[in-house]
Amino acid sequence: MNIITTMAVASTFALAGCVTAEGRIVVDATTQDHKCLAEAIYFESGSEPRAGKIAVGHVIINRTRSGIYPSTICEVINHVDSNKCQFGWTCRVRKEPHGKRWTTSKEIASLILSGETQDLSRGALSFRNRKPKKSMTVQHTATIGHHYFWRPRHVKADNRQGEIK
Repeated sequence: MNIITTMAVASTFALAGCVTAEGRIVVDATTQDHKCLAEAIYFESGSEPRAGKIAVGHVIINRTRSGIYPSTICEVINHVDSNKCQFGWTCRVRKEPHGKRWTTSKEIASLILSGETQDLSRGALSFRNRKPKKSMTVQHTATIGHHYFWRPRHVKADNRQGEIK
């Protein structure tokens, strides 16, 4: 990514639902949203393959579009439901992100927000590092690295970009 692209991505992104000439969906995000998404990628999937990092980032984007979770990236990441943090690392004291893993996480967040990646989670709204108990209420959408991705069965997804319908 060149310096002009990096600067443009780091400031503010185009409107949510805006479709580029190439058919990519660009996400509405502030600089703080970019940082929140990069932190989530760093803490949730830092040791996962690149595809796993992209899929985790898309789960957060899918949640913002679902109507089930808050509508901004930072709100989704910091969401507490029934006194439980949706992303456990947000409720614990943690070190500041650093190193190559942090650089990679910021780069992947930029690519996701600018519409440069496909939703490898295939519309998932959740993931975990072990297979969830068999359930009739969730639909498994992907397995990447050590993560299993899924969404509630009643929620349909457009697998092209993970946009929730």
